[in-house]
Amino acid sequence: MLFTVIIPVYKVEEYLERCVDSVLAQTYKDFEVILVDDGSPDRCPQICDAYKEKDARVRVIHKANGGLVSARNAGIQAAKGDYITYVDSDDWVKPTMLEFIADKMAQSPVPLDMVLFAAENVYNDHTDELNNKVPEGFYNRERLEKEVFPYLLSDRRKGFFIGANIQAHTWNKPCRREIQQAHYVRDERIRTFTDVPMTYECLLNCQNVYICNEHLYLYNQMNTHSILALAKKNYLSESFGCLVAYMQQRLKGISPSVDQQLNDYPVHLIIRTAIREIKVASSFPQAVKKVKEGLKKSGMLQYVSLSGLPLNPKLLILLFKLHLNYAAMVLCAIKARSSTIN
Repeated sequence: MLFTVIIPVYKVEEYLERCVDSVLAQTYKDFEVILVDDGSPDRCPQICDAYKEKDARVRVIHKANGGLVSARNAGIQAAKGDYITYVDSDDWVKPTMLEFIADKMAQSPVPLDMVLFAAENVYNDHTDELNNKVPEGFYNRERLEKEVFPYLLSDRRKGFFIGANIQAHTWNKPCRREIQQAHYVRDERIRTFTDVPMTYECLLNCQNVYICNEHLYLYNQMNTHSILALAKKNYLSESFGCLVAYMQQRLKGISPSVDQQLNDYPVHLIIRTAIREIKVASSFPQAVKKVKEGLKKSGMLQYVSLSGLPLNPKLLILLFKLHLNYAAMVLCAIKARSSTIN
């Protein structure tokens, strides 16, 4: 069996049937679907069981609620396919997704560990493309280490405050089962940005990867109750402290460039949160208070070293470390209209 498609399920009865139907309608047939009911309190458990009765390719795992990491882990341990891919249960996929991936694997001169494809963001009134930011093509280990790994989490070539070149989403990266079973996320307290630790750890352990901008996945931007929507409320939570600590524990020491990115990552989260709070809070003092509370709750500052940071981010983090929160937030306000903090 070539593919296992894991679909974590929690409070998505409005979207679940569209999601599962899109997977079962694949033109490529050699796959299994694992529906992981993460203790969903709505009709999702019954919907999952109905699919199991209708299609022999569907397996169902019912478990107590433990969050998305826990649900994925249950699916990973049960998977039988050579490659594991994911579909979030409020999204859906194009019917040629698995066939396209299988063709790329068959055409590769060497066995592929991972395929990265692209997606379409779907809004109420329009769609737009969500592409990878690196050139399409085959990447062996040498090319990955030269062109991809130094810019996974951040890319200082374009300024400090910049997003990753490889998006963290798990759903556009079918990966060899052995790699995922070796590098799944052990800390199930991570409840936000759950894709980040496993995606990057798995990718850093790949030897051969194919990257393209074929739009095979339809990313639902209309679900206001999604993990992504909830994560946008506050980056500086206990969960984010767990995330940053876990990534540093698992990935530190791979290379100097990865170590730099691991140090940059919590700084990005702190700056992004501060700028957002300045924009949405009822007053500037309220924004300062919210960020101060978030920094204390998450413990994020303990994971940041000032060494190697550019001047402005270094000054900002130093001010926060010295509990000069008002002054740090003023610096964030000055930069709030800029896309970079150099």
